[in-house]
Amino acid sequence: MAASVLALTDLGCHASSPSSLKPMANEVQGHYEVIRLHGDLTGTKRLNDGDPATGVGNKVLITEKFSRNGSKYGFSATMCTQVGGPLKPTPENPTTQLCSGVYNLDNGQVTWQNTLAVTRDGVPAPWKTAITGGTGAYDNARGYILVDGEKRDYTVYLVRTPAS
Repeated sequence: MAASVLALTDLGCHASSPSSLKPMANEVQGHYEVIRLHGDLTGTKRLNDGDPATGVGNKVLITEKFSRNGSKYGFSATMCTQVGGPLKPTPENPTTQLCSGVYNLDNGQVTWQNTLAVTRDGVPAPWKTAITGGTGAYDNARGYILVDGEKRDYTVYLVRTPAS
């Protein structure tokens, strides 16, 4: 998610999907198929197993359930690892988080990855996350996800490319 998305210094991870999700028609904008999701945080776990002096290597796992137009629509699993910055970040000196995850949606999964500058003051401003692939109906997906971490809103812009 995010692709995901509290102050990433306090986040968590997802792991299972409901099998009763109903397919919904997706809107199309230009050459993108658009899926709008809202997330509800279901869990976070901080693993302080990185360098005690810098925090590099510390991880945050995030889990979230998704809804779409008020109906259940899957879940996400996110893991962020601190790869740079100070132990106690500030707006002037943030940490760098490398995040990756999966959106387990109806008919398949969408995978993504990004880096973010994070402080302990809250979530970053809305950001774009690269879609790195997918499975099932989202096989060979490309595009990006626009993430509003404060509102927990995710807009997935998918381009599907043929398998090689």
